[in-house]
Amino acid sequence: MIKEVNSFSGSQAQVKDSRISNMLTFDIEEWFHANYDNMTPDTSKGSNFRAHMDGLLQLCSDAGCKATFFVLGCIGENYPDIVKAIAKEGHDVASHGYGHELAYKQTYDEFKADVKKSVDILEHLTGTPVLGYRAPSWSIIERNLHYLEALEELGMKYDASIFPVKTFLYGIPAAPTVIHKPKVNGRELGIYEVPMSVMKVSGKNVGYSGGFYFRFFPKFVIKSAIRSANRQGKSSIVYLHPREIDAKEHKLDLPLKEHFIHYYNVSGTHAKLEDIVKSFRFTSISEHLQQQYGLDVS
Repeated sequence: MIKEVNSFSGSQAQVKDSRISNMLTFDIEEWFHANYDNMTPDTSKGSNFRAHMDGLLQLCSDAGCKATFFVLGCIGENYPDIVKAIAKEGHDVASHGYGHELAYKQTYDEFKADVKKSVDILEHLTGTPVLGYRAPSWSIIERNLHYLEALEELGMKYDASIFPVKTFLYGIPAAPTVIHKPKVNGRELGIYEVPMSVMKVSGKNVGYSGGFYFRFFPKFVIKSAIRSANRQGKSSIVYLHPREIDAKEHKLDLPLKEHFIHYYNVSGTHAKLEDIVKSFRFTSISEHLQQQYGLDVS
């Protein structure tokens, strides 16, 4: 059987409101959740996870904004009260999979079962539908792009797993950089793809507003990139992990390059995040899609 090549030429929804909102997102996992080879972290050390979550929820409250929290299913099992608190504050509780497994190392059926397991846990805790998903370590890439069909089959409304860059771990550099409905095997899917924000540097896409990029670039660079996107009628997406706001959290034993990527400038992240969130208009992904793209969440 000949299989059609996956395409990124899906239709782009038209923004209906000229007022630009950016999207604030967090990948909710423990300090030891990562996808490096030959890594066996000592999870018996405990963590400052509860304090991190209190801090993030307070930051959102102080800034008067909503956010999307992509929560691991195992976090829901271990910290059900925290997931309930996220929902109670009116934030978007979305799926990050169950146990932080790379999607491209799972079969299609394993991936679908993993996402469903997490969704069932989160929906049981919040009493509301889980609308979105983000793959651990941005692990929806070209060879498993068709996994987005599993999300559609599970009734998801959006995916936020694609990073339009190329790194040693993830990325689809040719992917659209705007919200769109992707095509897989010649068919436009019924879900939105919300790709991570990028800027052009020497003709290449580079992230600027999340994770390592957020910690690496000076605050004025990030602010300038967000303003530039907003002037063009585009929204920026900020993403961080709870461990990135606490330099005192336990750390993985990683090689020099990976350690730099994982932990560079963690000590300055919280203050930078607080300033940026208060400097721009932010909301959750689901609220943004409802307001700007007419997403039906019923």
